[in-house]
Amino acid sequence: MGADLLRDDPRLREAFRAGERWAMQSVYEHYLPLVGTIVCRGSGGFRGFFDPAQRDDALQTIFVRAFEERTRLAYNGVDAYASFLRGVAQNVCRQLLDKDRRFQREPEPFQSEPPDLEQSLIGRETAAVLRAFEAQLETPLERTILARYFKDGASEEGLAEELGLTRYRCRKIVKKLHKRMLKHLEAHGITHA
Repeated sequence: MGADLLRDDPRLREAFRAGERWAMQSVYEHYLPLVGTIVCRGSGGFRGFFDPAQRDDALQTIFVRAFEERTRLAYNGVDAYASFLRGVAQNVCRQLLDKDRRFQREPEPFQSEPPDLEQSLIGRETAAVLRAFEAQLETPLERTILARYFKDGASEEGLAEELGLTRYRCRKIVKKLHKRMLKHLEAHGITHA
């Protein structure tokens, strides 16, 4: 059995379970490289996040989940905490992928040939329809969220903090905008995959 910081240090383990700040900071600093590797390179069929904002969002969400009281208390202290944390990370990544379809996209392969005319026209038409959708948005908040989330790829957490919203409220607005955008595209004859 290999060394494991949290399993092998009973004082740290008890302080961590009690939610003491110094213990959680020690655990965070020690296990950050492991979680960073999981969100960047993946684990168990998941190949990692490509966008740095998505990586940061996933990394922080994993530690938030791992530091919740019920999760801290669920760690048995017998098995390696690295294995326990890996399981938490895989569950969080799976949930993020299930909740947000845009995380499932794979990077597009490099094309050495220029796109054909038909694809180019379809792309321009779609862009024009999306500009029309943006113009019809009612509030500056919706326009800001559309630009920062859908165009710039900002994370919900970062966007919520930037705009002074709760993450839940930000997520609701994103979901509403996404639904309205898909309806707008379909109304103009543009189907999505």
